[in-house]
Amino acid sequence: MKWLERLSLIALSLVVSLSAACDHSSVPTSPGNITVRIAVTRNFGEELLFERSLELKANTNALDALKQVAAVETAYGDGFVNAINGTRTTFAGPFGDRQDWFFYVNGMASNTGALDYILHSGDIEQWDYHGWDFQQTTPATIGQFPEPFLHGQRNNIRPTVVTYTDNFEKEAVSLVQRLGGLGVKAAGMKKITELTETEKESSNLIIIGLPDAPVVSEINRQWRQLGLFARFDGKSLTVFNARGEVAGNYTSNTGIIMATQNPWNPGGTGAGENVAWLISGTDESGVRAAVDVLVNRMDELKYAYAAVVNGGKVTRLP
Repeated sequence: MKWLERLSLIALSLVVSLSAACDHSSVPTSPGNITVRIAVTRNFGEELLFERSLELKANTNALDALKQVAAVETAYGDGFVNAINGTRTTFAGPFGDRQDWFFYVNGMASNTGALDYILHSGDIEQWDYHGWDFQQTTPATIGQFPEPFLHGQRNNIRPTVVTYTDNFEKEAVSLVQRLGGLGVKAAGMKKITELTETEKESSNLIIIGLPDAPVVSEINRQWRQLGLFARFDGKSLTVFNARGEVAGNYTSNTGIIMATQNPWNPGGTGAGENVAWLISGTDESGVRAAVDVLVNRMDELKYAYAAVVNGGKVTRLP
Protein backbone atom coordinates (compact mmCIF):
# COMPACT_ATOMS: atom_id res chain seq x y z
CA MET A 1 0.00 0.00 0.00
CA LYS A 2 3.03 2.27 -0.09
CA TRP A 3 2.00 3.67 -3.46
CA LEU A 4 -1.40 4.69 -2.05
CA GLU A 5 0.25 6.52 0.85
CA ARG A 6 2.59 8.34 -1.53
CA LEU A 7 -0.31 9.22 -3.87
CA SER A 8 -2.26 10.74 -0.98
CA LEU A 9 0.76 12.81 0.05
CA ILE A 10 1.20 14.14 -3.48
CA ALA A 11 -2.51 14.98 -3.68
CA LEU A 12 -2.35 16.84 -0.38
CA SER A 13 0.66 18.79 -1.64
CA LEU A 14 -1.30 19.86 -4.73
CA VAL A 15 -4.24 20.99 -2.60
CA VAL A 16 -1.87 22.99 -0.42
CA SER A 17 -0.31 24.69 -3.45
CA LEU A 18 -3.73 25.70 -4.70
CA SER A 19 -4.89 26.97 -1.30
CA ALA A 20 -1.75 29.12 -1.09
CA ALA A 21 -3.00 31.16 -4.03
CA CYS A 22 -4.79 33.46 -1.56
CA ASP A 23 -2.53 36.39 -0.67
CA HIS A 24 -2.51 37.02 3.08
CA SER A 25 0.01 39.87 2.93
CA SER A 26 -0.90 43.12 4.66
CA VAL A 27 -2.84 45.79 2.75
CA PRO A 28 -1.80 49.46 3.00
CA THR A 29 -4.25 51.66 4.93
CA SER A 30 -4.06 54.53 2.44
CA PRO A 31 -3.59 54.40 -1.35
CA GLY A 32 0.08 54.70 -2.30
CA ASN A 33 1.30 53.94 1.23
CA ILE A 34 2.91 50.81 2.63
CA THR A 35 2.70 49.03 5.98
CA VAL A 36 5.81 47.61 7.66
CA ARG A 37 6.86 46.28 11.04
CA ILE A 38 10.02 47.30 12.90
CA ALA A 39 11.48 45.12 15.66
CA VAL A 40 14.48 46.12 17.79
CA THR A 41 16.11 43.28 19.74
CA ARG A 42 19.37 42.40 21.46
CA ASN A 43 21.58 39.35 22.04
CA PHE A 44 20.54 37.49 18.88
CA GLY A 45 16.83 38.11 19.37
CA GLU A 46 16.74 36.93 22.98
CA GLU A 47 15.39 40.24 24.26
CA LEU A 48 12.73 42.31 22.49
CA LEU A 49 13.33 46.00 23.14
CA PHE A 50 10.32 47.18 21.15
CA GLU A 51 8.24 46.43 18.09
CA ARG A 52 6.05 48.80 16.07
CA SER A 53 3.82 48.52 13.02
CA LEU A 54 3.52 51.68 10.97
CA GLU A 55 2.23 53.12 7.74
CA LEU A 56 4.79 54.83 5.50
CA LYS A 57 4.93 56.58 2.20
CA ALA A 58 6.12 54.44 -0.68
CA ASN A 59 9.88 54.58 -1.36
CA THR A 60 10.73 55.13 2.31
CA ASN A 61 14.15 53.76 3.22
CA ALA A 62 14.78 51.56 6.26
CA LEU A 63 16.77 54.20 8.14
CA ASP A 64 14.03 56.82 7.85
CA ALA A 65 11.50 54.23 9.01
CA LEU A 66 13.60 53.45 12.06
CA LYS A 67 13.92 57.15 12.87
CA GLN A 68 10.12 57.41 13.04
CA VAL A 69 9.98 55.02 15.99
CA ALA A 70 13.33 55.48 17.77
CA ALA A 71 16.09 57.96 18.60
CA VAL A 72 18.89 57.06 16.19
CA GLU A 73 22.53 58.18 16.13
CA THR A 74 24.44 57.62 12.89
CA ALA A 75 27.92 58.09 11.43
CA TYR A 76 29.57 58.17 8.01
CA GLY A 77 26.85 60.20 6.37
CA ASP A 78 24.02 58.12 7.85
CA GLY A 79 25.68 54.99 6.50
CA PHE A 80 26.25 53.42 9.93
CA VAL A 81 23.92 53.23 12.94
CA ASN A 82 25.85 53.99 16.13
CA ALA A 83 22.99 53.92 18.61
CA ILE A 84 19.28 53.21 18.93
CA ASN A 85 17.49 54.74 21.93
CA GLY A 86 20.84 55.28 23.66
CA THR A 87 22.20 51.75 23.19
CA ARG A 88 25.37 52.32 21.22
CA THR A 89 28.26 50.49 19.64
CA THR A 90 30.82 49.48 22.26
CA PHE A 91 34.17 47.76 22.43
CA ALA A 92 33.39 45.96 25.68
CA GLY A 93 30.19 44.14 26.49
CA PRO A 94 28.82 41.11 28.37
CA PHE A 95 28.52 38.93 25.26
CA GLY A 96 31.71 39.86 23.43
CA ASP A 97 34.43 42.42 22.94
CA ARG A 98 32.50 44.33 20.29
CA GLN A 99 28.76 45.06 20.28
CA ASP A 100 27.08 46.47 17.18
CA TRP A 101 23.66 46.93 15.59
CA PHE A 102 22.92 44.45 12.79
CA PHE A 103 20.20 45.05 10.21
CA TYR A 104 17.83 42.44 8.73
CA VAL A 105 14.78 42.57 6.49
CA ASN A 106 12.43 39.60 6.50
CA GLY A 107 14.98 37.40 8.24
CA MET A 108 17.89 38.14 5.88
CA ALA A 109 20.88 40.37 6.56
CA SER A 110 20.81 43.27 4.13
CA ASN A 111 23.68 43.64 1.68
CA THR A 112 23.20 47.43 1.69
CA GLY A 113 22.97 50.02 4.43
CA ALA A 114 19.59 51.00 5.80
CA LEU A 115 19.83 54.37 4.04
CA ASP A 116 19.81 52.60 0.67
CA TYR A 117 17.25 49.90 1.47
CA ILE A 118 13.79 50.83 0.13
CA LEU A 119 11.02 49.10 2.05
CA HIS A 120 7.99 47.35 0.54
CA SER A 121 4.63 46.64 2.08
CA GLY A 122 4.70 43.69 4.48
CA ASP A 123 8.43 43.98 5.22
CA ILE A 124 9.72 43.26 8.72
CA GLU A 125 12.74 45.40 9.55
CA GLN A 126 14.77 44.05 12.48
CA TRP A 127 17.74 45.60 14.27
CA ASP A 128 19.63 43.34 16.66
CA TYR A 129 22.37 44.43 19.05
CA HIS A 130 24.94 41.69 19.60
CA GLY A 131 28.61 40.77 19.73
CA TRP A 132 30.50 39.36 16.78
CA ASP A 133 33.82 38.12 18.09
CA PHE A 134 32.96 34.49 17.11
CA GLN A 135 30.78 34.82 14.02
CA GLN A 136 31.36 38.13 12.29
CA THR A 137 28.28 37.68 10.12
CA THR A 138 25.03 35.78 10.62
CA PRO A 139 23.39 35.99 7.19
CA ALA A 140 19.87 34.83 8.10
CA THR A 141 17.55 34.13 11.02
CA ILE A 142 14.53 31.90 11.64
CA GLY A 143 12.65 34.29 13.90
CA GLN A 144 10.43 36.01 11.33
CA PHE A 145 8.83 32.85 9.89
CA PRO A 146 7.13 32.72 7.35
CA GLU A 147 9.64 35.30 6.15
CA PRO A 148 11.58 35.45 3.93
CA PHE A 149 9.45 32.92 2.03
CA LEU A 150 6.49 35.32 1.99
CA HIS A 151 8.01 38.67 0.95
CA GLY A 152 11.69 38.00 0.15
CA GLN A 153 13.84 41.10 -0.06
CA ARG A 154 13.19 44.19 -2.19
CA ASN A 155 9.92 42.56 -3.24
CA ASN A 156 11.94 39.82 -4.99
CA ILE A 157 10.18 36.63 -3.90
CA ARG A 158 12.06 33.49 -4.84
CA PRO A 159 10.23 30.16 -5.09
CA THR A 160 10.51 27.95 -2.01
CA VAL A 161 11.42 24.26 -2.22
CA VAL A 162 10.99 22.03 0.82
CA THR A 163 13.50 19.29 0.07
CA TYR A 164 13.70 16.09 2.08
CA THR A 165 14.92 12.52 2.33
CA ASP A 166 12.49 9.61 1.94
CA ASN A 167 11.85 9.15 5.66
CA PHE A 168 10.61 12.74 6.05
CA GLU A 169 8.07 13.03 3.25
CA LYS A 170 5.13 13.46 5.64
CA GLU A 171 6.99 16.24 7.44
CA ALA A 172 7.68 17.97 4.13
CA VAL A 173 3.98 17.85 3.25
CA SER A 174 2.98 19.33 6.62
CA LEU A 175 5.50 22.15 6.20
CA VAL A 176 4.33 22.97 2.66
CA GLN A 177 0.79 22.99 3.99
CA ARG A 178 1.77 25.39 6.78
CA LEU A 179 3.55 27.72 4.36
CA GLY A 180 0.48 27.78 2.15
CA GLY A 181 -1.75 28.61 5.09
CA LEU A 182 0.53 31.54 5.91
CA GLY A 183 0.22 32.94 2.40
CA VAL A 184 3.39 31.64 0.73
CA LYS A 185 2.32 31.10 -2.88
CA ALA A 186 5.36 29.52 -4.50
CA ALA A 187 6.13 26.59 -2.19
CA GLY A 188 6.68 23.06 -3.45
CA MET A 189 8.48 19.93 -2.32
CA LYS A 190 11.12 17.64 -3.79
CA LYS A 191 13.39 14.83 -2.66
CA ILE A 192 16.95 15.91 -1.97
CA THR A 193 18.23 13.39 -4.51
CA GLU A 194 16.04 15.00 -7.21
CA LEU A 195 17.01 18.61 -6.50
CA THR A 196 18.55 20.27 -9.56
CA GLU A 197 21.53 22.63 -9.50
CA THR A 198 19.30 25.43 -10.77
CA GLU A 199 16.84 24.88 -7.92
CA LYS A 200 19.69 24.83 -5.40
CA GLU A 201 21.05 28.12 -6.70
CA SER A 202 17.88 30.10 -7.30
CA SER A 203 15.32 28.91 -4.72
CA ASN A 204 14.69 29.39 -1.06
CA LEU A 205 15.44 25.97 0.40
CA ILE A 206 14.06 24.32 3.53
CA ILE A 207 16.11 21.15 3.93
CA ILE A 208 14.82 18.25 6.06
CA GLY A 209 17.25 15.42 6.67
CA LEU A 210 19.75 13.73 8.95
CA PRO A 211 23.39 14.91 9.02
CA ASP A 212 24.62 12.32 6.53
CA ALA A 213 22.09 13.35 3.85
CA PRO A 214 23.32 15.14 0.72
CA VAL A 215 23.04 18.94 1.01
CA VAL A 216 22.80 18.65 4.82
CA SER A 217 26.39 17.41 4.99
CA GLU A 218 27.48 20.17 2.59
CA ILE A 219 26.10 22.83 4.91
CA ASN A 220 27.59 21.13 7.96
CA ARG A 221 31.08 21.17 6.45
CA GLN A 222 30.82 24.94 5.94
CA TRP A 223 29.16 25.79 9.25
CA ARG A 224 31.66 28.48 10.28
CA GLN A 225 31.72 30.19 6.87
CA LEU A 226 27.90 30.19 6.84
CA GLY A 227 27.59 31.98 10.18
CA LEU A 228 26.05 29.05 12.07
CA PHE A 229 26.32 28.29 15.78
CA ALA A 230 26.06 24.50 15.62
CA ARG A 231 27.74 21.59 13.89
CA PHE A 232 27.36 17.84 13.65
CA ASP A 233 30.17 15.37 14.39
CA GLY A 234 28.67 12.22 12.97
CA LYS A 235 25.20 12.38 14.51
CA SER A 236 26.33 14.21 17.63
CA LEU A 237 25.24 17.86 17.71
CA THR A 238 27.47 20.51 19.30
CA VAL A 239 26.13 24.03 19.84
CA PHE A 240 28.06 27.20 20.65
CA ASN A 241 27.36 30.46 22.44
CA ALA A 242 28.05 33.95 21.09
CA ARG A 243 31.71 33.73 22.14
CA GLY A 244 32.27 30.38 20.44
CA GLU A 245 32.30 28.40 23.67
CA VAL A 246 30.58 24.99 23.68
CA ALA A 247 27.10 25.52 25.10
CA GLY A 248 25.83 21.97 24.73
CA ASN A 249 26.30 18.56 23.16
CA TYR A 250 23.42 16.31 22.17
CA THR A 251 23.48 12.68 21.08
CA SER A 252 19.81 11.65 20.87
CA ASN A 253 16.23 12.91 20.45
CA THR A 254 17.38 16.38 19.46
CA GLY A 255 16.50 18.52 16.46
CA ILE A 256 17.77 21.84 15.22
CA ILE A 257 16.43 24.65 13.03
CA MET A 258 18.97 27.11 11.63
CA ALA A 259 19.33 29.39 8.63
CA THR A 260 21.86 31.00 6.37
CA GLN A 261 21.70 32.74 3.04
CA ASN A 262 21.79 30.21 0.22
CA PRO A 263 25.41 29.05 -0.18
CA TRP A 264 24.75 27.83 -3.73
CA ASN A 265 23.63 31.25 -4.96
CA PRO A 266 26.31 32.44 -7.44
CA GLY A 267 26.37 35.76 -5.55
CA GLY A 268 27.27 34.03 -2.29
CA THR A 269 25.82 34.29 1.20
CA GLY A 270 25.73 38.07 1.06
CA ALA A 271 23.59 38.32 -2.06
CA GLY A 272 20.40 39.07 -0.12
CA GLU A 273 18.31 36.99 -2.52
CA ASN A 274 17.49 33.58 -1.06
CA VAL A 275 18.07 31.40 1.98
CA ALA A 276 18.79 27.83 3.01
CA TRP A 277 17.08 26.70 6.20
CA LEU A 278 18.24 23.43 7.73
CA ILE A 279 16.01 21.19 9.84
CA SER A 280 18.12 18.31 11.05
CA GLY A 281 18.86 16.35 14.20
CA THR A 282 20.66 13.55 15.96
CA ASP A 283 18.02 11.04 14.84
CA GLU A 284 14.64 10.84 13.13
CA SER A 285 12.68 11.68 16.28
CA GLY A 286 14.76 14.83 16.71
CA VAL A 287 14.13 15.98 13.14
CA ARG A 288 10.40 15.36 13.47
CA ALA A 289 10.27 17.31 16.72
CA ALA A 290 11.99 20.27 15.05
CA VAL A 291 9.54 20.24 12.13
CA ASP A 292 6.64 20.10 14.58
CA VAL A 293 7.90 23.22 16.37
CA LEU A 294 8.13 25.15 13.10
CA VAL A 295 4.70 23.98 11.93
CA ASN A 296 2.74 24.14 15.19
CA ARG A 297 4.71 26.28 17.66
CA MET A 298 6.31 28.97 15.53
CA ASP A 299 5.57 31.71 18.11
CA GLU A 300 8.27 30.15 20.30
CA LEU A 301 10.81 30.99 17.60
CA LYS A 302 9.95 34.68 17.27
CA TYR A 303 13.09 36.83 16.74
CA ALA A 304 15.35 33.75 17.17
CA TYR A 305 18.46 33.19 15.07
CA ALA A 306 18.40 29.39 15.48
CA ALA A 307 16.89 26.86 17.89
CA VAL A 308 17.51 23.42 19.37
CA VAL A 309 14.53 21.20 20.22
CA ASN A 310 15.17 18.62 22.94
CA GLY A 311 12.61 16.88 25.12
CA GLY A 312 9.91 19.20 23.83
CA LYS A 313 11.85 22.26 24.98
CA VAL A 314 12.99 24.97 22.55
CA THR A 315 16.40 26.51 23.29
CA ARG A 316 17.50 29.52 21.23
CA LEU A 317 20.97 29.82 19.73
CA PRO A 318 23.50 31.23 20.21
